[in-house]
Amino acid sequence: MRIWLAVACVVLAACSRGPDAADSRVAPTVAAVPAGDPVEGARIARRVGCDGCHDEGGKGGGFDVKTPQGDRVVAPNLTVRRALYDDAGIARLLHEGKTHDGHRPFGMPIFMFQHLSDGEVRDIAAWLRALPTVDNPNLAETHLTPATRKSLLDGTHPYASDDQPDPGNLPPRERPVGSLALGKYLAYTTCTECHGRDLNGFEGDDAPTLVVAKAYTSEKFARLMKTGEVTTGGMSRTGRMSKTATYRFAPTLTDVEITAIKQYLDSR
Repeated sequence: MRIWLAVACVVLAACSRGPDAADSRVAPTVAAVPAGDPVEGARIARRVGCDGCHDEGGKGGGFDVKTPQGDRVVAPNLTVRRALYDDAGIARLLHEGKTHDGHRPFGMPIFMFQHLSDGEVRDIAAWLRALPTVDNPNLAETHLTPATRKSLLDGTHPYASDDQPDPGNLPPRERPVGSLALGKYLAYTTCTECHGRDLNGFEGDDAPTLVVAKAYTSEKFARLMKTGEVTTGGMSRTGRMSKTATYRFAPTLTDVEITAIKQYLDSR
């Protein structure tokens, strides 16, 4: 996490002073970085999927996928893994895709997390520190085949860029306040994981471009985000959006935030 420092050093020296007048110097002062809020961090962690992939309480294993190629990707136990990171390390992981020992955070949507504000990352870190330690001895570990590792390194793997940020990305210090800017921020830190880095979907994936949001009235969009019910009624075709809405969005997004997301998606 980048630590923003405001340092003021004022030197008062008047050459016209008499010999008894000493220079008066004000010591530099450093603006304290606000502490993260674990309660708000829990809300953000649910919204962006931390305790979906890592399961309730961060015990790990909410995401556990085996591939035909012989890989297994398992979200680890956060209450154990957190010991490997200080708060700056957590920020580097989420913003830059840099793990404590340099391995790739394969399976983590860094392309989405990179947009999180410094403030929200501090809140996530505070939530992470506050989690009670959970023992999960039967949790499997991620295993990638040599072929998969090679394809990730040479950029030929279909998900080679998902755990990496965009070059030159600079996350905001705090999340925006204005409705349209807030809606864009929330869309990019909440929806891009499934709907693509530009919100126009992933090629070959069944999650649609979010142009589809324009087909919803404000009332039906709010219903979708709170209950998972699509504009025509019932659950989404694959069920993925409906499950995501009820688990991640309904408990976390406020009416103001849902309105802001809708406003931004309508403006695209």
